Amino acid sequence: MLGLSCDTVPSLKVWAQSLGGVGYPLLSDFHPHGKASESLGIYNAEGGFPLRSVTIIDPQGVVRAFHVYPAGVLPVPDEV
Repeated sequence: MLGLSCDTVPSLKVWAQSLGGVGYPLLSDFHPHGKASESLGIYNAEGGFPLRSVTIIDPQGVVRAFHVYPAGVLPVPDEV
């Protein structure tokens, strides 16, 4: 599992620390801004941020599941 955000690495570190740490790597899609999110089809260019989503990709690179969440809705860990 990986987390992807358009925030800077220092911002991601502070966010993870505020939660008491996270058990997965956080990737910064800051520069070039949104490039990875855009390639996944989840970048909101108008807002300058990726949409909240869960994408499951198998070891062969095949997308097995994809879901975008509405603003303000968090993924349910047990469902993921």
